[in-house]
Amino acid sequence: MRLVVAALSAVLLACGAAPVLPGKGPPTGPRLDLNDVSFLMPLPVAGKEASLLSMADDGMMGPLLPRRLYDGLPLLVEKQTGDGLYRELRVISARVDPCFPGSAPPAAPTCVKQVRLVAQPVFVKDGALTTRDATVHLFYSLDAAAFAGVVQHLFALDASAGTMTDGALDVHPVMRRQGLDGPYHGRVKAMILEACGFATLSRVAFMSVDEQGRQWRFGAFNVVGGAFVDDLIPRLPTLKVQAVQEFGTESFRNGALIPGAPNDTLDTLLSETSMRLLDPRTLNKALTSALRIEHPERSSPKTIDCASCHVASRARRNAETFHRVDSTGHADLFTAPGFDLSRIDAVKDDPKALRAFGYLGRDSAMSQRTINESAAVAQALEGLRPN
Repeated sequence: MRLVVAALSAVLLACGAAPVLPGKGPPTGPRLDLNDVSFLMPLPVAGKEASLLSMADDGMMGPLLPRRLYDGLPLLVEKQTGDGLYRELRVISARVDPCFPGSAPPAAPTCVKQVRLVAQPVFVKDGALTTRDATVHLFYSLDAAAFAGVVQHLFALDASAGTMTDGALDVHPVMRRQGLDGPYHGRVKAMILEACGFATLSRVAFMSVDEQGRQWRFGAFNVVGGAFVDDLIPRLPTLKVQAVQEFGTESFRNGALIPGAPNDTLDTLLSETSMRLLDPRTLNKALTSALRIEHPERSSPKTIDCASCHVASRARRNAETFHRVDSTGHADLFTAPGFDLSRIDAVKDDPKALRAFGYLGRDSAMSQRTINESAAVAQALEGLRPN
């Protein structure tokens, strides 16, 4: 999640580039698209797990997640071992963020340049590689020179991909065509290992799951002086961990945030019973909450709790599909002319798919927030394209 496009523009001005305003792409020539700034790796075949970066992989900045820091995380999957999960964790997606919020209100917001990685445990089941329903989200904060190097990589990757990366955000089309041992993924890995490692690791978030796959827990740590420091949940500032539970189906939601944020009706979209009882005005308030969570100019990680962010997209679409709500033309609906903002992930509206940019089993899963952020980032970084 990120600050508003105005803040992104300020960063670009500070770097000596003209800002790119909403709906104003470059007049001619190539343009960064969603798959040029956000990379969802295809799952390899069984036995080729090493094609994906591991937490112990060591680049210019050290290992991506040292074992001693990993040991400070809660157990990601019940009934599994910490040793086994650490070995299974692989980087399955990467994103570039020129303006991650560096301070919380009421302090003046600041922009932190980052590369963000998502790692999931991958393992072989029934002869094919799949994922466990848990994640580690790694944030690497970069200085201006290091981030400029990342941007150079992005433009080189864009040039090599041509039009193959155009269109909706998806399992990366070039990596899917070339395979993970192809040159494109090789360049992405080189970019990651050049910029990311213990020396630049600034934050680690996690999502863990219970044995039954019915409750998911969210939390985060800041990395200060090489150690974890608890990061409190936005809107729930006395809590370090927040949860989501779901016992329903795509057509009959039966879930809840534990706890939900005060004075927010989003939680009602997780319950079919609640939606049937609500009046249209209250339902519209819940829809507005979901749309603001999905909108990169309306909210940030400093203003939205983790669980709400992860449930908003599928809860909204469920309400629009089965109930009397419609986001068409809504004032808080994010738009980005020239970009395809369709959500085409394989999990569709499975209520147990809480992934923002990864996999549920073997199926791709992403949130509308991730798609919208990718458009805003592509638009902002385009202003740095060399003449």
